[in-house]
Amino acid sequence: MSLKIISGEYGGRVLKAVRGLGTRPLLGQVREAIFNILGDRIEGAIVWDLFAGSGASGIESLSRGAARVLFVEKNSRAIDVLKQNLKLLGPDALDRGVVLRGDAWDPPVMHRGAFGTARDDADPEAASDAEVAPDVIFLDPPYAMVAEDPVKSMARARRLLDRTAPNGCVLFHFEAGVLDADDFDGDLDLDLREWGSTAIAMLWRPGEAPEHLRRRWAKERGASA
Repeated sequence: MSLKIISGEYGGRVLKAVRGLGTRPLLGQVREAIFNILGDRIEGAIVWDLFAGSGASGIESLSRGAARVLFVEKNSRAIDVLKQNLKLLGPDALDRGVVLRGDAWDPPVMHRGAFGTARDDADPEAASDAEVAPDVIFLDPPYAMVAEDPVKSMARARRLLDRTAPNGCVLFHFEAGVLDADDFDGDLDLDLREWGSTAIAMLWRPGEAPEHLRRRWAKERGASA
């Protein structure tokens, strides 16, 4: 199976994929849809790709101008493929990508000194041990893991959202039908979409979703009133 980078600096490049890990990489049409929703949020962003697998979501972010991407994965075979994919893209991708083997539900705190340059608007005098919070988190645990305990998985996704920078977003990928909008904390901005068997819950803190989504939600509420 191959994965193609959709757009940006590395657009059209084909990545290697990993089979048999209990998770599925996002189809190209789904990745394109969610990156369209994120819009210019990726440019210059700090991105975490958790349960990274082959790294397709994080690499798409690099291609579209993310400043740094942290890839977290614990399967050694997947890590090998991920490193190969970054190497194929060249030294700039290797420089902007950090690959860690560990628990993707609880990534380690990343510090400015260890994670390279942070956002363009960051204080250049900030201490090197200052934490670098992510702007966008792609969360792609194995389907079976979420299905086994959906409530726990949702709570973990919320804890990750709490670690994001202002206006940060978690894109939580799971099998359609396992969770619905009523299962999520009402104190969230939530955009839940399904494509076939794939579901993506896009989570923001209250009032932090993109303006175009909040306008759409307001219009929908008005129409249903």
